[in-house]
Amino acid sequence: MKAALYHEYGGPEVLKYEDVDPIPLGRTDVLVKVRATSVNWFDIIGRKGDYRPNLRFPHIPGGDIAGEVAEIGEEVTNVKVGDPVVVYATVGCGHCESCRRGEPNVCLNYKYYGSALWGGYAQYATVRAQNLLPLYKGLDFAECAATNITFLTAWHKLARANIRAGEDILIHAVGSGIGLAALQIAKLHGLRVFGTASSDEKCQKGLELGADYMINYKKQNFREEIRNLTGKRGVDVVFEHIGADVWEDSVMSLTRFGRLVTCGASSGYRVSMNAAHIWHKQLSIIGSNHGTMNELATIVKLLEAKKLRPIIGAKLPLKEAAEAHRLAESRSIFGKIVLEPEHAD
Repeated sequence: MKAALYHEYGGPEVLKYEDVDPIPLGRTDVLVKVRATSVNWFDIIGRKGDYRPNLRFPHIPGGDIAGEVAEIGEEVTNVKVGDPVVVYATVGCGHCESCRRGEPNVCLNYKYYGSALWGGYAQYATVRAQNLLPLYKGLDFAECAATNITFLTAWHKLARANIRAGEDILIHAVGSGIGLAALQIAKLHGLRVFGTASSDEKCQKGLELGADYMINYKKQNFREEIRNLTGKRGVDVVFEHIGADVWEDSVMSLTRFGRLVTCGASSGYRVSMNAAHIWHKQLSIIGSNHGTMNELATIVKLLEAKKLRPIIGAKLPLKEAAEAHRLAESRSIFGKIVLEPEHAD
């Protein structure tokens, strides 16, 4: 099969389009014919070597996978050849306390497809049958590939933050996949949304999609803008996934009893702040990691009911994965970047 993979860490140029054999099927595995995958930030930091969960080279990234069942292991009963499916990205050990609770996303030994395990930047992907869901009704393969990780991560984060109707929320990088998902979920729950983006064009698109206020962080200090727009009160929740560049100002943007919820740090893991604000304002700093299959089932219902919708900013053939990474790192795209493998049929 053809795959976009890398043999070493580095820039987008290390992604090569090559022939490689798929992983052999186990008894409970399924071979998925990948019709679409998408670019997530952990694909970027994994390729760069800032995040190194892969145990060996070559490595195939891509946690969002949508396609058709091409082959099944001898013990698989939940799907059949030809079924259109979507893959839940997290694989837990299945035995620990978190896995027994149905939360493999906090398993001590969890792995992601596309991260520690080979993912969807390929014509075929070998996955566990229990990680498959039927293709979402009313969505095509590309739209499904643009939803799972971002919408599930955003949903889980906002659930961890215990958002409530009428609250104010600051969402960083609204033009990103996860930012767009958070915007839609927050509005669905009745929050007033303040978003940030890197250009006036992205700010306008954010407003068109329902944001109440947008802040161009290239031109404006978002902390000062939040202070002015809220009459010095601050916001109840900050949806954070940037890290070092915005951390302290994000904490300072919170009102009393505010909650900052974070799932990543694209600008750097090491952050600094004045800790006195935490106790004086009784703030909460909340960590969040991916989400559960039960939460994903809820998201699927909302996607199928058109309450939520994926926003695709660009589609490229899989062989142009390196260019897709360049586009993602340039932050020039509003929405998700989808990669589509080529097949004879």
